[in-house]
Amino acid sequence: MKTVCSSIELTELVHNTVKYYEEKVKELAEENKQLYEDAESIVRKNYEKRINNLKKQLSLSYGQFSSQKELDAYHDFENRHMHDRLTSLYNGGRAPYLIPTRTGIGTVLKVVCPICHESEDITDTGAW
Repeated sequence: MKTVCSSIELTELVHNTVKYYEEKVKELAEENKQLYEDAESIVRKNYEKRINNLKKQLSLSYGQFSSQKELDAYHDFENRHMHDRLTSLYNGGRAPYLIPTRTGIGTVLKVVCPICHESEDITDTGAW
């Protein structure tokens, strides 16, 4: 037996179907937004953990900062060189590194950005 739908029933069916899919799109968009926020949070926490580990390694490997002024200068340089840190995490997540040069008077500290290669002398000669 053949079922024949009236044009009103067909219009209602189409309308309900469209409504259903519009709701699904909204649900998926919300889900996607939450997933993106969760992923961003995970990457940020992972990056912060890696940066803190690098800072500890720098401190332990050189015992390098002879004053708070040098440490502050390093953090200032680091903050000015935040080259897409979320994406650079997957390209090595590289933080600025130090090049200590020992002299007869004290150690000269040069900080270098591994991404743009800018460098800066952060030595506190007053601490010598």
